[in-house]
Amino acid sequence: MPSVFRPRFAKPTILKNIEPDLLIRLLKPYKDWLETSEIDLQNASNLDESTLDKLSMALMDGAGLPPGLPELQSLIDDMSKPDMFDRLLDCAKSAKLRLPGNVTGVDLAVRLYLKAPQLLEEVRLEVASLKPRKISRYMATSKVVPDVPDGVEESISTFERALAKNFQSRKRGTGTRVHFYREPTGFRLMIRRGDSLRSQAVIDDDDATRRLILRPELYDVVRYDTQHGDLLVNARAKGDAMAYCRLIGRHLFKNDFLFDATDTPVRYTLEPIRDQERVVLSAAEFASIVYVSLCVLDLEHPSHDNVRMRLGPDDAFTALELTGGQIDPAAKLCRAQFKFKMVNEKRERSVIIIPPITAIYEHDDLAEEIEEFIERRGLLLPRTESLNACPESLFTMS
Repeated sequence: MPSVFRPRFAKPTILKNIEPDLLIRLLKPYKDWLETSEIDLQNASNLDESTLDKLSMALMDGAGLPPGLPELQSLIDDMSKPDMFDRLLDCAKSAKLRLPGNVTGVDLAVRLYLKAPQLLEEVRLEVASLKPRKISRYMATSKVVPDVPDGVEESISTFERALAKNFQSRKRGTGTRVHFYREPTGFRLMIRRGDSLRSQAVIDDDDATRRLILRPELYDVVRYDTQHGDLLVNARAKGDAMAYCRLIGRHLFKNDFLFDATDTPVRYTLEPIRDQERVVLSAAEFASIVYVSLCVLDLEHPSHDNVRMRLGPDDAFTALELTGGQIDPAAKLCRAQFKFKMVNEKRERSVIIIPPITAIYEHDDLAEEIEEFIERRGLLLPRTESLNACPESLFTMS
């Protein structure tokens, strides 16, 4: 269900933190709307408490805002959150932006928008690509892990055109865009694309009901990891994942069959949970991990018609002890949800592993230590083991 339009940016307490001249410049494109709303933003002296309150009420009216203003508020909201401040400071340095000594997060976001709006939007996309997503691993079916090809940035436009053609052929509309980010161990792509058309009932300004036909905007994330030779794909549909694997192989690596989305090598396993039991949760050698818990474990047993059963929801091992103490050797381990408590973080991080190739977790800087934990505990199979299980036909095509 869509959330109600309640931007933090529109609160009077937030608006007060923006330098008046900057706020006037920010809203200058909406001068006619401001005048219609009887709000005078001609000069900074008019920005008293009463005017800010009136402006706040007008900005909160999601139905009556001019085109572009809701998107602007959303961008400033996303970029002015406390955890974005250091990243914005780096952007300000790149943009050669002079800052006062007491700049606030929202003021800094507004300054960057006025100075370098494209840079601010790129940061937003990059941050969005780090949020928890369902990521499937498609291993490069080659004996040696391929390096990132030379000149890969120059191949992105060709890949984007091929991807746009693919999406149009599958009735996903136009507007495909690919944003490229190089990483120390590979690269990351943030891919804007359209979803299938949807019909939605809306109430217009005359209180009449009409049908709105729309194509939702989606963003997928694809990473190439040179440490393991895996293409990590976030995509809603199997056809999208197949398109990413084939077209990235073709246009960036010059090999259509490098990443196979049909006969996919196994990358994740939950067998260490069965073999090591609670020892699998030990995090003593990890400086950034306070503790790890196994909250939920889903399994299927052939003697119960393969009906899925769940151990949890807070401590799967305790639930297991109450039901017999061991995981039956014949049971298939289908899905596990771990919780990671990281140093200096109040919340616990959820990590879900779904063999054979899927995991869901945040992909920010702290994820590196989580990924190392997953690998050391044997939940991510060694590349050689996955390769040995591949059908030989995969290598004959590469």
